[in-house]
Amino acid sequence: MSNDLALDLDEHSHTIIHIDLDCFYAQVEMIRNPSLRNVPLGIQQKSLLVTCNYIARECGVKKCTTIADAKSVCPNLVLINGEDLYDYRKISYQVTAYLQRYSPLVERLGLDENFVDVTSIVNDRIQNVIIDDIKIEGHVFGETNEFCQCGCQDRLKIGSMIAQQIRDGIRKELNLTSCAGIAHNKLLAKLVGSVHKPNQQTTIFPNSALELMLDFKKVARIPGVGHTMAETLERLNIKTIEDLHNCKFEELKSALTPEKAKWLVNMSYGRDTSAVKPSGKPQSIGLEDSCKTITAEAEIKEKFHQLLNRLIILVSEDGRIPTTIKVTIRKFDKISHRESRQCNISPNLFIIEKHSSNIHLNEQSENKLMSIIMNLFNKLVNVSQPYHITLLGLSFTKFQERFSGRSSIASYFIKDVAVQSITSIENMRATQDITENLPTTSQHALNTDAFLESEIEPSPKKSKITSFAVQHAQFNEPEYSSPSKLRVADLQLNSKESDKSESETETGKLDSKANESNGHNINQHIQCPPDADEEVFWELPTDVQQELWSEWKRNRQRDNESTNKPLKKAKTNTILNYFVKS
Repeated sequence: MSNDLALDLDEHSHTIIHIDLDCFYAQVEMIRNPSLRNVPLGIQQKSLLVTCNYIARECGVKKCTTIADAKSVCPNLVLINGEDLYDYRKISYQVTAYLQRYSPLVERLGLDENFVDVTSIVNDRIQNVIIDDIKIEGHVFGETNEFCQCGCQDRLKIGSMIAQQIRDGIRKELNLTSCAGIAHNKLLAKLVGSVHKPNQQTTIFPNSALELMLDFKKVARIPGVGHTMAETLERLNIKTIEDLHNCKFEELKSALTPEKAKWLVNMSYGRDTSAVKPSGKPQSIGLEDSCKTITAEAEIKEKFHQLLNRLIILVSEDGRIPTTIKVTIRKFDKISHRESRQCNISPNLFIIEKHSSNIHLNEQSENKLMSIIMNLFNKLVNVSQPYHITLLGLSFTKFQERFSGRSSIASYFIKDVAVQSITSIENMRATQDITENLPTTSQHALNTDAFLESEIEPSPKKSKITSFAVQHAQFNEPEYSSPSKLRVADLQLNSKESDKSESETETGKLDSKANESNGHNINQHIQCPPDADEEVFWELPTDVQQELWSEWKRNRQRDNESTNKPLKKAKTNTILNYFVKS
């Protein structure tokens, strides 16, 4: 590599553990049916063997091969259908939850892998141990005679002890075996953990990083190097780590980009500066079903109905309310690729059980969703012409938590089993907070197609919050079920924004100073929106002020981006209308 590249500094202060569950799908099946533990077992999805237990591997069976090839190698291979991922997902999240007992910094990689940053625990423990008494747990990769002077070897030794405790706990509580890699960065932790398998762990010290990378030889083994990048590198005659080290950086960055080229070279030397990012819940929950050619609409509908029923179970387990549904298909033609269509859906379609908080569909909601699904399908496929479908997929995206926050503006208007109703107008006047007694498990969320159940005419002279509550005190009545006209999407204030604009809005919250002239003790980043009734605005809880201020800024960015005009009263029935001066 030419000298025109400065590698990133190799900082050793972190301790990262990579946990990889052994033949995960197979282990789950062996837990469900212990009689499978002593036989060669494979997990089948369609015509492929996606994984197998280690007894099968000893017989020569390899994962990600065809069923026919696996059977030819091991005729007594027991096959289990693993297309329904429900149990796998459930146990996967149990593992992640267990890891979060050790550190909040847990990053999921698929269903069977997790990074855990245990730096904080290590730094605490190292103060209370005798360094000479520390014994490393498991294997060590590379030389152990040369160490740097930063103390990383002691930290990684303690990290190996924590990794062993974690693996023992997973085995005891969840009956799963796992492998672990312990290193000062994510890259080395992931790679070194695969050196000794199954049910073992390996630690690598920084001085052995280059040795490990050269042992893996192929550039394609570097996490993050996909098929396209590998092909690009191959055109430059770069197939191995050594080839990469010997190439000219100018050639590399011209074939890729300067940023990607530098990243790749750093990784090839075992240098990874990426942090362990705590994983939230998945951005989408979906199922796909590849099948023999389907040509009849009735069969399509039946397949979608089956997918929807399975999907609702996953959504109930997840706990959030989806606001978008997406349909995916694959046609049998010369260019076989996936196509998809999506649209917003009302969260009111999902029924939340009062006692269990489970989510389900009633018959009316199910029929409505099926109608939406088939409408999306008809936009993808001209059913009046011959068609051949080889894959159907259904997924929910753009989730929102079930509402639980105090003083959120939506709480003044929501009627839902998961939300505390207004119990008295006097109490509401005193606290301006109708969600004080909200159960912590209730996190009902709303989107663009959800509606409230009455049209509202705000009083221009009185406090608009009080007036609104007085006019709609019947929200306490369980039989209340009149038609809806007010869009709750506008109450939620953020459901129709794209991911990008949400991010920009969040950043934009901080770009103004406080309006000190009113003499109110408020957050320094909140101002009263122009044309709003200041007296009403400053009487609101701080959280509500923040939401209204953010809504005004979003509207300004969307409608008045090129000007500095004050926001006009919205044409739609948004929440801001109730605070605009007459």
